[in-house]
Amino acid sequence: MEYVDVMELRNIDYFLTIARAGSLRAAAKALGLTQPALTKAIRRMEDEAGVTFFDRTARGVSLTEYGRSFLRHARALKASMTDATNDIEALRRGTAGRVRIGAGPSWQTRILPEAISAFRDERPAVLIEVHAGLDHTLKQDLRNGTLDLVLAALPEGSEDPDLDGFALLVDNYRVVADRNHPLHGLRKLDFSALLEYPWILPSRSTYLVRRLEVMMRAHGLQPPRAAIETDIVSLELLLMRDSSYLSFHAVDHLAVLGESGIIPLRFADAGWPRQAGIITRHGVEHDAATRRLIDIIVAACLNAPSSPRHMPDLTSA
Repeated sequence: MEYVDVMELRNIDYFLTIARAGSLRAAAKALGLTQPALTKAIRRMEDEAGVTFFDRTARGVSLTEYGRSFLRHARALKASMTDATNDIEALRRGTAGRVRIGAGPSWQTRILPEAISAFRDERPAVLIEVHAGLDHTLKQDLRNGTLDLVLAALPEGSEDPDLDGFALLVDNYRVVADRNHPLHGLRKLDFSALLEYPWILPSRSTYLVRRLEVMMRAHGLQPPRAAIETDIVSLELLLMRDSSYLSFHAVDHLAVLGESGIIPLRFADAGWPRQAGIITRHGVEHDAATRRLIDIIVAACLNAPSSPRHMPDLTSA
């Protein structure tokens, strides 16, 4: 299948917006176009490609098999053009490059500060951008080309074929509660007891919450419903103090924060060891600055207590 003729950047934007919105009407509004004009542009792309990218229904549109294949190429092309624009902007501003990092909560207080300091000592002219967020949001920004690398949890299996993940650390996630919570007094955990208390969790779309759901279903139980949804760790911990709230949190992250009031339940089966590391776009050739920062992050992780025994070689990442 030839994509060359349909690869006008304007059409790529149209296609990606429709795929993201799931509706021609919503996509047209986001793009500032009329719906007929957008429909005409997409049909022209489909005619030139000789396939249908979208199935039209009364509820909106969904990607066909051809559309899902084209989506990977469209994201890669858009991200590459974003990279090119950023490189030109860096040259225009007189900086020796720019590295854009997305970091999950636990990375913001460990590994990354040390790595950035070491990198800045070597390459002070390189601009470093650090963006915070939850794993699923950061990965989407990575796909869109607004980030060069992400430090976050690695999904199990092959959920993200367009991304490459390299394990660097193991985060021990456990159900946590205030140190005076009644559950700390149990000798044996009945998992149904976890549903008797309110929970503070990030969005249900996050991989972390989905993993908690798997753990609960493995014990024949429905997953807990959050009483409060937030990805603000400081708020979460403040709300949990002297309260009956439960949450699911990385034990190492609590230690780095110096948090002694919120502690994990002593039951190891109420937990999950999660691999975390560097995530990059598949097939992307990084510039020298990004490669060097990756090397420094890997070195810092090698010295961390939660580093896996066998580390990957990222020198050619």
